[in-house]
Amino acid sequence: MRRIPELGAQAIDHRSAARYLLWLVSRQKASTAWGMVTSAVWNASQAFIPVALGQALDLGITGRDSGALIYWSGVILLLGVVRAAAGIAFYRQTVISRTVSAGLTVQAVTRHVTKLGGSLSRGQDVGNLTATVTSDVTTIGNGLLHAGRFLGSIVAVIVVTIFMLTISVPLGLMVLVMVPALLVLSGLLLRPLHRNQDEYRSQQGRLSARAVDIAAGLRVLRGVGGEKQFSTAFHTDSAQLRVADTKVAQAEANLDGARVLMPGLIAAIATYTAARFALDQQVTVGQMVSFYAFAVFLTLPLNDIMEGAKQVTRALVSASRVTALLNTEAPDRARSTVAAENKGAAHLVDRTSGLEVPPSTLLAVVCADSSTADPLARRLARFGDSGDVTLDGEPLASLPLAVVRSRVLLARNSDRFFGGTIQHEIAPSETTTPEELAAALEVSCAADIIDSLPNGSDTQMRGRGRTFSGGELQRLRLARAILADADVTLLVEPTNAVDAYTEHTIATNLARHHEALPDSRSMVVFTVSPLLLQQAGLVAYVVDGRVTATGSHKELLATHAEYRDLVRRNDALEAGR
Repeated sequence: MRRIPELGAQAIDHRSAARYLLWLVSRQKASTAWGMVTSAVWNASQAFIPVALGQALDLGITGRDSGALIYWSGVILLLGVVRAAAGIAFYRQTVISRTVSAGLTVQAVTRHVTKLGGSLSRGQDVGNLTATVTSDVTTIGNGLLHAGRFLGSIVAVIVVTIFMLTISVPLGLMVLVMVPALLVLSGLLLRPLHRNQDEYRSQQGRLSARAVDIAAGLRVLRGVGGEKQFSTAFHTDSAQLRVADTKVAQAEANLDGARVLMPGLIAAIATYTAARFALDQQVTVGQMVSFYAFAVFLTLPLNDIMEGAKQVTRALVSASRVTALLNTEAPDRARSTVAAENKGAAHLVDRTSGLEVPPSTLLAVVCADSSTADPLARRLARFGDSGDVTLDGEPLASLPLAVVRSRVLLARNSDRFFGGTIQHEIAPSETTTPEELAAALEVSCAADIIDSLPNGSDTQMRGRGRTFSGGELQRLRLARAILADADVTLLVEPTNAVDAYTEHTIATNLARHHEALPDSRSMVVFTVSPLLLQQAGLVAYVVDGRVTATGSHKELLATHAEYRDLVRRNDALEAGR
C-alpha cells in the first residue's frame, strides 16, 4: 500500500493553476517518471506490433520462410506480453498519482484554511470551499491521472510516424500533416470547454453555499415561515447551474465527437491511400497491412491525447479555484514588541466606539441596536474590521494573531462544537484538571447536563451538538469560554436561551467567578438582560456605534431615560418568556 506523502513545511507553488499542477508532479518525481516510462513502453510496444506483423507476412508467408514466420510470431507474442505488463504497471501508477495529488491538495487546502481562521468567510464563501473539497480535489486528481496517458500517447504517435516514414515517405508525410491538424482542432474545441467549465464551477459554488445556508438555518426558516423564499432562490440557482451544465455538456460533446471522428477519418484515409500504393506496387502487402495497423492503432493514442487534453483543462479550472483559495492572504502576522507569552493585565480600547475595557473589570455593554453588538465584539477580538482598537497601547491590527487569540477570547452563540468527547470539546487543553472542569460547569450551570449523559464528560458530541437544546449548548459554550482563561473574555448574549431562574444563577456565578480571578482578567458581556447588568461592575451604553454613557446599572437607570426604557422593555420580554 502506498502512503500519501505528508505536506510538511515545503512551500506550495500556487502562483498559477499550471504551476500548482507542476508542483504536484514535482512531489511525485520518481513515480511520475516511472509512469511516463511505463506509458511510453505500453504505447510503443503496440506500435511495434504492426512492424512485426508486416515482417511476418512479407518474410514468413509471402517469402515461404517458416523460420521467419515463427520468429516474428514470437516477437508479436513477446510484444503483447510486454504491453500487458507495462499497461498494468502504468494503470496502477496513474491511480496512485491521482490519489496522491488529491491527498496533497486536501492537505494544502486544510492547512491554509486553518491558517486563515476567522478571516476565511471574508475571502471564500462556504459554498466555494465545499465545492473545492468535494469536486475540485477529484478533478485535479483525474487530470494528473490522464496527464501520463497524454505524454505516453505523444511518444506513441512520434514512434508510429517514424515507422510510417520508413515504409513510405508520402504516406508518412500525409499522416504527419493530419495529426497536427487534429491537435489544432482539439485546441479550438478546448477553449469553449475551459470557459464553460469555469462558469459551471462558479455557479456550483454558489449553489453549494445556498444549500449550506438552508441546511444550517432550516429550523429557523420553519419558525419564521421563510422556507418558500429560500426554496425559490435555490430553484433559481439550480436552474442556472443546469444551464451552465448544459453548456459544458455541449462543449464536451463537440470535443468527444471530434475525438471519434478525426482519428477514424485519419485511419480511413491512410488505409485507402496505402491500399492504392499496394495496387501500384509502391509498397508490399506486408507493408500495407503494417500501415493499416498503424492507422488503426493511431486512433488509440489520438483518443488519449484528446481525452487527456479535456481532463487537464478541467484540472486547470479546478486548480485555479484551489490557488485562489491558497492565495487568500492570512491575517497580518507582523511582529510586535509584545510577545505571545506576554499574558497579564490587558487594557483593551476601541477608539472608534469609545469603549474602554480596563484590567480586572466585569463590564456589561448594552447596545441600543442589538444588531451592532456582534460587529463590535468581533472588532474587539480582531475577527472583523479592526478599526482603531489597541491592546496595552498597541494597535490590535499590528499584533501577531497568536498574541490576540491568546489574550482576547470571543465567545458567541454561533460558535460550534466538533465531534470529540464533550470534555475535549469544552476543555481541549490537556492541562485542564477535573476540578477546573467541574468549577467551570458549575459557573455555567451545566453540571446537570453532564450528569444526565450515559458516559458523563466522556460522551461523544454528535452532530455538532444537535442532540442538545439551545440553552444547553449555550451553557456548554460558556463553560468552554471560562476554561480558556483569556486576559479579556468577550461574551455575546451568553444567557438569552436559558430560563430566568438559570440566567439569574449564571449571572451570580459569573460575578463570583470574576471576583476570584487574578487582577489581570477582564470579562465583557454584551447583553440587555437586567439580571446580568445588576452583577456587572461597570456598564457601557452604546448608541449608533458610540459609547454615550458609562456607570453602574443603578446609576444609568436613574440618569439615562433611553437606557432605562430599553432595559425595561427587555425585562418585560424576559418576564413573558
